[in-house]
Amino acid sequence: MAPRNLPTTTPQYDNGTFGYYPVRTYVTAEDLHSPQVNFLEWDAQCDDGSYYFMAPRGWSVPDPGPMILDSRGELVWAKHFDNNSGGQAYDFQVQTYQGQEYLTFWLGDDRVRGHGSGHYYMLNSSYETVHRVGAANGLSADLHEFLITPQGTALMTMYEIVAHDVTSFREFDPDLPEDQNPNFIWDCLFQEVDVATGDLVFEWRASDHMELHDTYHGIGPGGTLDDPFDWFHINSIDKDELGNFLVSARYMHSLTYIDGKTGDVIWTLGGRSNAFMDLSDGFSLNFAWQHDARFIPLDTFPNMYRAPPERAGYTTRLVTFFDNAAEDQHYDHGLTYSRGLLLEITYPTSPSAVPTTTNSDHRRRQETNDPAMNAAKVAEINGTNPSYTVRVIQSYDNPLPVRSSSQGSMQILPPPPGSSDDPTVLVGYGFNAVFTVFAANGSVLCDAHYGAVTSWERGDIQSYRVYKSPWTGSPRQPPNVDISDDDVEVYISWNGATEVTDWVLQCSESDTAAEQAWADVVSVGKEGFETVIQLPEDVGESRFLRVIALGDTGRRLKYGVSETIDRGILAGSSFFPLKVGSSVRQVTPLKVFLVVVSMLSGMLVLYEGYRRYLSWSMGRPGGSSLRWRQGKPYRLLGEA
Repeated sequence: MAPRNLPTTTPQYDNGTFGYYPVRTYVTAEDLHSPQVNFLEWDAQCDDGSYYFMAPRGWSVPDPGPMILDSRGELVWAKHFDNNSGGQAYDFQVQTYQGQEYLTFWLGDDRVRGHGSGHYYMLNSSYETVHRVGAANGLSADLHEFLITPQGTALMTMYEIVAHDVTSFREFDPDLPEDQNPNFIWDCLFQEVDVATGDLVFEWRASDHMELHDTYHGIGPGGTLDDPFDWFHINSIDKDELGNFLVSARYMHSLTYIDGKTGDVIWTLGGRSNAFMDLSDGFSLNFAWQHDARFIPLDTFPNMYRAPPERAGYTTRLVTFFDNAAEDQHYDHGLTYSRGLLLEITYPTSPSAVPTTTNSDHRRRQETNDPAMNAAKVAEINGTNPSYTVRVIQSYDNPLPVRSSSQGSMQILPPPPGSSDDPTVLVGYGFNAVFTVFAANGSVLCDAHYGAVTSWERGDIQSYRVYKSPWTGSPRQPPNVDISDDDVEVYISWNGATEVTDWVLQCSESDTAAEQAWADVVSVGKEGFETVIQLPEDVGESRFLRVIALGDTGRRLKYGVSETIDRGILAGSSFFPLKVGSSVRQVTPLKVFLVVVSMLSGMLVLYEGYRRYLSWSMGRPGGSSLRWRQGKPYRLLGEA
């Protein structure tokens, strides 16, 4: 395999010199574009053989869709799934279902701001769709979450317009057209469904258990049937070993732990119904507009973290999430930057009642731009019961003050098998084109931009979440091949193939399926998505070329034989190459034009040679072009 160079850093990248979204294009895949990833920091720990999974979209992304990049930002696989809503994909990741690895992502209509209506798709290792999963009870799957459980079920979010009294949030004027049909909300639900059958296993509805006035989101001119009030905004679900659920509510600034049998609230962390006492000077509870909340095992960080001694009747857990500290370019709550958070929470294992803070004033919606709002909010919501505590174990902060108004993710990346090291942490910045890998202690290992800094907070380039996982892709389509116009370079790529280590260029005197007719010309290591092979001189006048994909130990990969290139009858003389047969690539319009020009030029040379021969044979050399003499008058050749 070719030696791997370090990723490059381009200083002009972030100031927009190359545009908001600098991209790579490919000769063999003209319909694909991938970001030119700019690594501001790099460490070899990031080169772990896993791949980044993202779904770039935005005003500057011409062909949005799920995408896989390698550890250096090189394209591995991409596809645009066209639909009536622009083909915007979300939540692209690797998940395990019934012992098999699948790629999963959402596709549908995301034109309702902040959520969507569609389905989740599951692709096998050959990138073929094998499952399309939707919501139960006539609802539509939302874009925020699709989490497959070990039991073969899937957790999904959904939004539904329902009637609900919101007159305490605003007054409606029946004489105004925009205030017709008042008192409607976007209610948030999550379902657990059986992937194989689509049957409903469990359903939870926010308005049945949560108080609307706990929201931090203003109603504005909304609250009508045409513009329902989005008050809760569910964006992640996690299920623990007890069968209970952890739900993130962006507009409540809270994480809520829900009984998996009754749907009752067990406790709430953050927001106006917070139960926990902050042991980190307010830095545990000052999160706002968060995403992607998860439980992780207590032994996840064996070196950095030691769990407190067990106490009878109490449970200690670790929670991770992405703290946006911003919402649609509004920055009234939270810190001045987004961050990944690792928190430790302790609470009674069997609480006698649902706990809340003792300060009742927190239930009144605050509408103020007080500079001390963040401190005032923490003071209001901070719990007073010492049985419920929360503290910051680690904050993961980007070197630049990235503050993402929406989306975002945090993922724990396990160490290599058999290693006793702590894991690393991947943070994706959602609305802004950044992902960063941190060491467990918060130091930056790799910091990558896939869009210019000048594009931040504009919606030009974004990816709802960014994940990193091992993956083996084995497409059933053959590699794509092309040859340069001057017949000196061969281009080869194989969209989605992860096992290729080397390419072998072969030549033949005939376009035949017989393997003995093909001879190896040169072997080169795979480089990036598209490898360029210099055509050796010893290929001679061989008319036909193809490329073979090899994996480790030199084994030929299944489906790894490219299409055949026909260099034409004058191969080796810089004659423009042709393609023939059903298994070869088609000629581009430019190539057709050049072939025609070549043929016409050859005919003109033959014509002029014949004319001069006729002139010479009559003893009157030097005739003008296109005419010859016979006696005194001139006659056209066609008149002879």
